[in-house]
Amino acid sequence: MPPSPLASLAESLDRRIGRRASPPSVWPTGFWPLVSHAAVVAFLVLTVTGLLLALAYRPSTAPVVYQGSSELFDGRTLPAAFASIVTISEDMPGGLLLRRLHVAASHLFLIALVAHLLRTLATGAFRSPRLLTHATGIGLLLVALGFAYTGELLPFGLVAGSSLRIAESVMYALPFAGEELGAVLFAGELPSDRFLLIAWVGHVILLPLAFIGLLVGHLVLVHRRRPAAVRRSDVDVEVVAVGRPLWPDAVTRFALLTTALTALLLISAVLVPWSDAELEGPFLTAEATNSVHPPWPLFFLTGGLRIVPAIDLIIGTVRITNVLIAGVVIPGLLVAGVALYPLLERWRLGDHRQHHALDHPLDVPLRAGTVTGVTTLALVLSLAAGVDVLSFWLGVAVERVVATFQVLAIALPVLATAAAVAAARRRARRPSTTSVDTTATVPTAADPTEEAP
Repeated sequence: MPPSPLASLAESLDRRIGRRASPPSVWPTGFWPLVSHAAVVAFLVLTVTGLLLALAYRPSTAPVVYQGSSELFDGRTLPAAFASIVTISEDMPGGLLLRRLHVAASHLFLIALVAHLLRTLATGAFRSPRLLTHATGIGLLLVALGFAYTGELLPFGLVAGSSLRIAESVMYALPFAGEELGAVLFAGELPSDRFLLIAWVGHVILLPLAFIGLLVGHLVLVHRRRPAAVRRSDVDVEVVAVGRPLWPDAVTRFALLTTALTALLLISAVLVPWSDAELEGPFLTAEATNSVHPPWPLFFLTGGLRIVPAIDLIIGTVRITNVLIAGVVIPGLLVAGVALYPLLERWRLGDHRQHHALDHPLDVPLRAGTVTGVTTLALVLSLAAGVDVLSFWLGVAVERVVATFQVLAIALPVLATAAAVAAARRRARRPSTTSVDTTATVPTAADPTEEAP
């Protein structure tokens, strides 16, 4: 009796990427690899829910009279985009749960990506031969930030209004082509149907395509380079990462993780009012407020705009303002620092060897100090986004809170960097019980039965 098509498929997968492949396609399945897998699961949930939500969404700022089940907004004139969100939440069966699930998945998506990036930087997983893998990871994070920004614009609520004001001020602060670019995007006025339509096309079409392309490239590189393994104390060479074969072990675990995370996201969507329309309200120019912040992944940008002192200098034909520094220069330096640090470390340490084992976060003083300093600066700027809230809670004048954060934004990263470098140097002076020969030949095969930590 011939085997069934399903059995034939399983047999083919086992010979090509499974336990009987030579060499097997080995994938680590410890805690940290599951964090990166969680980002993929969240993206899948975002894709499914986003496609369903897009069917009922209207990317327009034109005023319409909402008539539906919402007692709060029934009979009110609302922007068409916000009215469609209210319709989805109140009048479409399952619409509120669908929208909450989409927002909850977006938070998990960004948290998983940021955690994965920090772990990669702290442990040196970006080193050769994985420099290109790290570069695609940076691209994935930038696309995710684009998702966060455009996703907050689409409902056209108060948060969208705040984000639009920030985008407009940053755009017009750009030297040379800022005004021309702003005129193209905003159609000369705000709010603008053109900008909302651009955001919709980016969020629904362009950014997903970019993310899928980068994700495929990232996974192909991970497969070819093999993930770096945690350094073992009982060997004197850097070993190739070990783990479970892709088929059926890793695929089964990923399926279980997908089911579990989707269930948790559904539970949170039932219990938590993620960005419900009633909690925010529509963006109306006459009712705009400065007390609403953009999404949390962009807090560092808002914080910089709030604490960088007023500057207005003209150098040649370039006008330098605090908006340009806080909205373009500082975020640009942070992103460039994270993206280019592997090249800096490679040049500074003169290390051009291939590495297949992860370091302790304090093994390299330069890396420990850089990662700690950049992370501390990003955290301080993110907290600075809430200077008005902190002023209210503490009963202190907002000017004093701003001045405090101006000092902290300089002092804390310097102190944190110095402390991390000192800790790394103390660790380097401790006697080691094992000797790791990083120049030794790296084995080309891994034990598929042993799981990477």
